[in-house]
Amino acid sequence: MARMIEDALRLKSELPSSSGEEDDPLSMIRRIMRPEQTEDDIPDIYADVLGASSPEVGEANIVIVGVGGAGCNTVNTIMKVGITGAKAVAINTDKKHLDKINAHMKVLIGESITGGLGAGGYPEIGRACAEKDAHLIAEALGKRPDLVFIAAGMGGGTGTGAAPVVAKIAKDKGAIVIAVVTLPFKNEGPPRMAKAVEGVKRLAEYSDTIVTIYNDKLLRFKNLPLDEAFAVADYFLAIMVKGITEIITKRALVNVDYADIRALMSTGGLAAVGIGEASGRKGERVEAAIRMAMENPLVDFKPDGARGAILVVLGGKGMTLEEVHKAAEIVSSKLAPNAVFKWGADIDSSLGDRVRVILLFSGIRGPNIIIRQKQKVPAIVDPTIRGLIGIREEPEPREKVLREVLQIVPAITFD
Repeated sequence: MARMIEDALRLKSELPSSSGEEDDPLSMIRRIMRPEQTEDDIPDIYADVLGASSPEVGEANIVIVGVGGAGCNTVNTIMKVGITGAKAVAINTDKKHLDKINAHMKVLIGESITGGLGAGGYPEIGRACAEKDAHLIAEALGKRPDLVFIAAGMGGGTGTGAAPVVAKIAKDKGAIVIAVVTLPFKNEGPPRMAKAVEGVKRLAEYSDTIVTIYNDKLLRFKNLPLDEAFAVADYFLAIMVKGITEIITKRALVNVDYADIRALMSTGGLAAVGIGEASGRKGERVEAAIRMAMENPLVDFKPDGARGAILVVLGGKGMTLEEVHKAAEIVSSKLAPNAVFKWGADIDSSLGDRVRVILLFSGIRGPNIIIRQKQKVPAIVDPTIRGLIGIREEPEPREKVLREVLQIVPAITFD
């Protein structure tokens, strides 16, 4: 994880601030960063935004959408890291913030309501803005999106209120919807947390999976300046989305395709994503990377008995078939009998002597997660659910806790 933190800090993000002041430019991670894209470089999968051709038959149409300030910052980071085969869309009610975001398409919503000045922290305004300009959102998503990632921060106005509207529009178009959201610090107060919880509940109605990062987990990096700590979270989300997207869209030595992702999502249950990277001896680095992915401090989960998993293994030119086989063997040993499992692998010369693994599990259990029966929409929820429902040192009655969790965490039961 230390290596990934160093990478995140070297991103030197140009994340815009809400105040409209220019942030100091930060240096890029050269081994991950791709050159600045020109219009000619942009793949056909999103070239229709620029007036070129639509995606060809047989290609998965993938859209990454940032909603609100935090979500747009995540899209900005994804663009810095570099993404191949997906369209990046930034949606906000704050025009000044949106102007500073790098995306393939930008959508200012609710201008007639807010004057482009933002939602003021009110989710109902964010929702009204998205509903008012739903046609613009639908146009940005395209005619037939296959997979839509939605990045947003929960607890504010635009992300909390508009993200569920975006998810509904995407779901109505037949897309698989994977939401990746951040939750407030506890010390931001009960009102903001209550708004975040309501936002997660609404978002879960239209999402196949929700990955949550609870901001209090950033306190594990307590010696980092605040902006750098948030850069770690943005980097994690960016690499997660990039990894899943590019293993689908790029030609790999061993490919994972859109149908594999859809099959994994159909297994139901909670899901989680882990990312790990390691160097060292060839017999040890893959195991170390997988261990890191399964012990990621930002997203805790227990993969044992998972009903499905997708493994992506990336490495430099020295990566061997034996290493990839070992990685698949380790992951498959954690899964339930008859689990859905697919792995993919490719060479990324920029990694040098390192290997990177990306794990996507479904049908998992986690501490402090209560499963409710017969829900259509699975959700990923940070196992630190006590932060969501406000459990204090003196435990509240179990019945009350269960009732609150069932309201907050829609999921499906495990057989």
